Amino acid sequence: MRLKRFAFRLHRRAPSWMACTFLCLASLGVHGSTAAAEEELRLKTERFDTDPGWDNSVNRVELANPPTIAQDFGWSPGKIGGTVHRSITPAWYGMPLEKPLSFHDAFSASGKIAVNSKTSDFRTAVYLGFFNHERQGWRPWASMALRVVNGGRRTFFFVDYMTGLWNAGAAETELTIPSDGSEHTWSFTYDPKATREPWSDFKLHSWLSRSRQTPTAILERARKDEPDLTPQALEERLQTALAKGLVSFLARRGERYWLLNKDQAELKGAVTFQVDGGPPYCAYLEATLQAAPVVLDRFGIFNMQLPGGAVTFYASDLTVNEKKIDLGSDPGWESHGSRVQFVDRDFVRQNFGYSADTSHAGGQKGEIGGLFYNVEPVNPLHGFYADEVGQLTLDDPLHFSGKISFMEGSTDAGMFFGFFRAEDEKRTLPPNIPGTGGSGWPQPNVLGMVVDGPSRVGWFFTSVCTAAERSLMGETRGHVFLPTRRPRTFQFDYDPTANGGVGRVTVALDAEAPFTLDLTAAQRQAGATFDHFGLMSFRRGGKYSILYFDDLTYTTRHPANDPALRHEQKVTTVPHPQ
Repeated sequence: MRLKRFAFRLHRRAPSWMACTFLCLASLGVHGSTAAAEEELRLKTERFDTDPGWDNSVNRVELANPPTIAQDFGWSPGKIGGTVHRSITPAWYGMPLEKPLSFHDAFSASGKIAVNSKTSDFRTAVYLGFFNHERQGWRPWASMALRVVNGGRRTFFFVDYMTGLWNAGAAETELTIPSDGSEHTWSFTYDPKATREPWSDFKLHSWLSRSRQTPTAILERARKDEPDLTPQALEERLQTALAKGLVSFLARRGERYWLLNKDQAELKGAVTFQVDGGPPYCAYLEATLQAAPVVLDRFGIFNMQLPGGAVTFYASDLTVNEKKIDLGSDPGWESHGSRVQFVDRDFVRQNFGYSADTSHAGGQKGEIGGLFYNVEPVNPLHGFYADEVGQLTLDDPLHFSGKISFMEGSTDAGMFFGFFRAEDEKRTLPPNIPGTGGSGWPQPNVLGMVVDGPSRVGWFFTSVCTAAERSLMGETRGHVFLPTRRPRTFQFDYDPTANGGVGRVTVALDAEAPFTLDLTAAQRQAGATFDHFGLMSFRRGGKYSILYFDDLTYTTRHPANDPALRHEQKVTTVPHPQ
């Protein structure tokens, strides 16, 4: 009887295909322990009009000694710049452009730059270039700019770009200047019509791949064809290919890596960057980026919107789009947060849970969500905020639905929502777990949705199931899902009888076509156990995202309004990390 009532309630809320599954189970009369368990299932709806008192672990993290920072940059006689702090609080100083630019337009800038490490923190950064003043973030939304990175004794340069659809990319260079306050010339040019010349050094092409390789590994392969090839000669050939945009260079943890760039046909538009009149560095963009909306309406300085330290730098003798900029007197550029002092409470932390005063997802005050950070597996500041739902397994039909609003997203950031086992989330993970690439994700016993994706796309709305054995993970990347700040609806259904009795997940986002995830026989045999439903941060290094949820309906085995399930929100207080 309870199962029939459950199916009837589900029939009123869910698509016919899913409701029919439950009605058929009810009419057939399921036997044994599975039947007894299913008869306890019910749907619970939470509107978040009041604090639901959900279980929580390291989801609200605060600093015991938050620092006071002073953004202090803008114009000074003959130059722009000053002290720029990294912070997720936006700060910028920019010249309005005569007309907005896109990646269909040619644009350029040049001048002199000086970075002073004596007044800077190690490994800090600031942006100089073209951007949209309404949003920045990490990486900067709708922008093409130099990332000026102070590494202590020397300053490094990157070229970062992103469309208005959050398709991001970056070119990492080996061009540097000393961080001693001395002036150096630079130039930056974007040509939307540029196409890359084809390969002529076919042997070098055959030694490389789209995966990262050290010079030592490349040389080992190369000497099978050219036994007398020296490291110096290989380096010269790599540098020639780099200048032509045929390869990319990456520096990671004291090692240098090289990899092939995309095929010529997939590229259009190029950024050329020079320092002190030296060899030009050229990076080609993917051709598809020109079709994406881009509105660059300012040129100037904006902060790297990640927690961190401060860098002191100045730019002078500026020419923008072939027009000399007079900095002898105050040019009257616009600014936002560039001359302010405030207590900065944000660092790599979690800050999500019940929110009484926001209405991003549901339209009325009261919802859950907030700030989610990807953290390394060994970092203890990972957490969850979730309702206790009793013991559920992959033998149970499971459902959740509701509203979601993706407010802010940073490249290399994501989060999970759905069913999971709290014990796995709380467990301390050792570093370098075999077969995980050093990641704490996936973790075992999860069934739900992930908001995550590669920088070239942005984010996907991805269904995921990981069995009790964490290597048995399956996922289906669904629709592209971007931080547009608008409320959207979703529905997730797991049917253990579908897919030949192995199990199938079906997900719908708004009115877009549903997509499915079929479990494997190995996953189903290994099984999974879930005891919580809610929100969870990623245990994998990266950045931050901000999402909110409302009007959730989900499967549970607990009786309604069980007072034993209410919890007080706990706050984790930590010292400011050095």
